[in-house]
Amino acid sequence: MTHTLAALRLRLDRLAQRSGFWAVLLLAVLAGAVGAAIAVGAAAVPIAEVPAALVDAAHPAHAVLWQVRLPRIALGVVVGAALAVSGALMQAVVRNPLADPGIMGVTAGAGLGGLLGLVLWPAETALVPVLAFGGGLAAIAVVLGVAASGTHGMGPLRLVLSGVAMQAILFSLIALVTFFFADRAPAFVSFTIGSLAGRGWGDVGRALGPALLGGGAAMMAARTLNLLLLDDDSAAGVGLPVRRARLGASCLAALLAASAASVAGLVGFVGLVVPNWIRVTVGPDHRVLLPLCMLGGAALVVAADTAARTLAGPLELPVGALLALLGGPYFLAILWRRVA
Repeated sequence: MTHTLAALRLRLDRLAQRSGFWAVLLLAVLAGAVGAAIAVGAAAVPIAEVPAALVDAAHPAHAVLWQVRLPRIALGVVVGAALAVSGALMQAVVRNPLADPGIMGVTAGAGLGGLLGLVLWPAETALVPVLAFGGGLAAIAVVLGVAASGTHGMGPLRLVLSGVAMQAILFSLIALVTFFFADRAPAFVSFTIGSLAGRGWGDVGRALGPALLGGGAAMMAARTLNLLLLDDDSAAGVGLPVRRARLGASCLAALLAASAASVAGLVGFVGLVVPNWIRVTVGPDHRVLLPLCMLGGAALVVAADTAARTLAGPLELPVGALLALLGGPYFLAILWRRVA
């Protein structure tokens, strides 16, 4: 019996080291999260009736699924995948598992840019993702510049502290914008906390293009991202233009974070939790890490959003708050292990 258990444990350990196993597992988790998101809610739809409800326009749940739940699920998939890949990119740029689009100020910068677009040009919705991208890129540029200044170089602690300071500054600016435009405060509150409520297929389309562009470019740059994990001298020694590569990866991270923030607001910690867990599980090779991050981020946001709209029914919790409850302790645990 003992020998059998030991052999089974060894077989499971070998299986766990295969990226294909984790890809199938994450696909199954994502499918389960999507199934639960379709079935549960104020108007429950039994799983057995879902196929009929999807294709039969006369079914009582047809409109609910196509107009409310499916666009919300699709948006959760896009937002989760974009934020997870953005976090993986940021961690490669700064060679620090504590980095993510929120902690490094990218999400807040994108949020401020998008918020200014909504306030100053409310009729020009196409400007929102553009300004969000500019805000995210400006934020990470300032963080990298501040962290690289001085005599001690760009150390992990300096990067994290610079990002936290930038995040605080940007959130104070977001608070000022909210104060001066208090007549739109309810919408701003939803934006700053992060929510998928009330989103439709148009929001999915607006986020999908930048997310596909950023995710595809990140996959094509997987070898470059692997080299960024080396120290600067070693990376330059094998022919990598380090500064250009770091800037390019930062632009992709800002684009992905901006695509998510422009439709879902300031959803945080997905880019911290998912890449860290995937990296610990399958290793740092971005050719494997990035696609698994897409699956993991999508599953996490869809599951969290389903919990947000069902746990306190008929009230709906903001998904950003639930994700912060998960990500905050995770961040403290990582920080304690690395600094203590």
